[in-house]
Amino acid sequence: MLTIGFIFPSSDYLHDPFRGDPHTHFQVLTVIEYYFQNKVELHLIDLRGIKKEFALYHIPQCDVFLYSAYTLDIKEQLITLQNLKYHYPASKHIAGGPHTSVFQDECLKYFDALILGECEDLIVDVINDINSLKLQKIYRQITPIDINKYPIPSRRYLPKTTIARKGLMSLKSKRDFDDIYGTTVIFSRGCPYQCYFCAMPQLKHLSSGVRYRNPQFVKNEIEYLKHDYNIKGINLLDEIGIPLNPKFATEYLEAIGSTDIVWRGQCRVDGISADIARLAGNSGCVAMGLGVESVSQRSLDMINKNIDINKAKETIRLLKDNNIETRIYMIMGLPGEPDDIVEKTWDFIQETKPDIVILSLFTVRPGTEIYDNFQKFGIRKLHTDWDKTMHMYGRYEHELPSLTFEYEKNTPWGRGFSSEQILNNYVKLQSRLREHNLSSIPEVANNNQFTQVNH
Repeated sequence: MLTIGFIFPSSDYLHDPFRGDPHTHFQVLTVIEYYFQNKVELHLIDLRGIKKEFALYHIPQCDVFLYSAYTLDIKEQLITLQNLKYHYPASKHIAGGPHTSVFQDECLKYFDALILGECEDLIVDVINDINSLKLQKIYRQITPIDINKYPIPSRRYLPKTTIARKGLMSLKSKRDFDDIYGTTVIFSRGCPYQCYFCAMPQLKHLSSGVRYRNPQFVKNEIEYLKHDYNIKGINLLDEIGIPLNPKFATEYLEAIGSTDIVWRGQCRVDGISADIARLAGNSGCVAMGLGVESVSQRSLDMINKNIDINKAKETIRLLKDNNIETRIYMIMGLPGEPDDIVEKTWDFIQETKPDIVILSLFTVRPGTEIYDNFQKFGIRKLHTDWDKTMHMYGRYEHELPSLTFEYEKNTPWGRGFSSEQILNNYVKLQSRLREHNLSSIPEVANNNQFTQVNH
């Protein structure tokens, strides 16, 4: 029997690593079990909440170790891999994920094989090749898979207390949602857009378009979670939580609504009409996140967001009219920002009155258009300390953010902000959000993050 362990790293850069779930791990392990049944022994090795220096003591010996390599985690994963190679030299180490796709040559120095693209079919090939001693270096999925042909991802690889959790459905205005047992789900894959700050477009040759589970599959998975885990609410982690096609969106929302749960998610600002907003509210949607990103239309155009700021205002209004708590995602430091970006952003917030503003700093991540062609966006220097490639800051009591790039003094749009100016803009706006009870960052007494950055 082949023993396979899929390692989920500590994710200690997150304020709460347990607000999300290892969905890739659920999916891959379910597929392996479906194809190989009792010929394999499977482990989901969950290292969240464990100090990195003690991780090795929580990892059982396995014949094969799997990794989903994400840039923020790669340093930790490589340390784990090196320790495991020392203790279990006969084991094989297989990696997939976005970091391996961008840095193939580097990753091949450490891992025995790489899976590029969607992995459901390829992981079966990998295991068969390991059993026959014919493991290849690269496994590449060229054509998109049909995500509806696979079974519902099983959650049995983790304790029930990890799956069903309170606090995921919390709302700003309704405290009784705090005690609802919820979990996270993903019902789609991919994104049809080409935003230049996102790595997903650069990987589209491995997984093109956006695909959704069919409505019956969505209903079946929710009913499974209700029956096995007593779930009353779900948090959709999909990039685009509501399908953009109105007819399919209607069927999709009706399927969710038929399960009698509450839910939250995120969607495009141009994906909501009056009818869709009403259907979402009727289906149990209690909160929706919108990627507004910037109030500067010039910045939105430069990052190829392909939205209009006036449509963002309309969508916020439509959601609020249907009693859906509205949270907007904003990024400070984007190319093309005007000198008065803080005041313009605050004016937008006062006009639209979102319930929560999730404010982030712009980071340049591997695999993005901006990373690959940074000079075109007025950037003179990139930093490759992957530990700092977070959009979100304010995770701990004592932390000041830092940037992963530096603008030229003179850029294609005019004078470029210095790093200190960008940080001060972020700190100033974040402080104002705190003062008006609009910030997403938990309250921390004497949080010195909100201190002016010295020039």
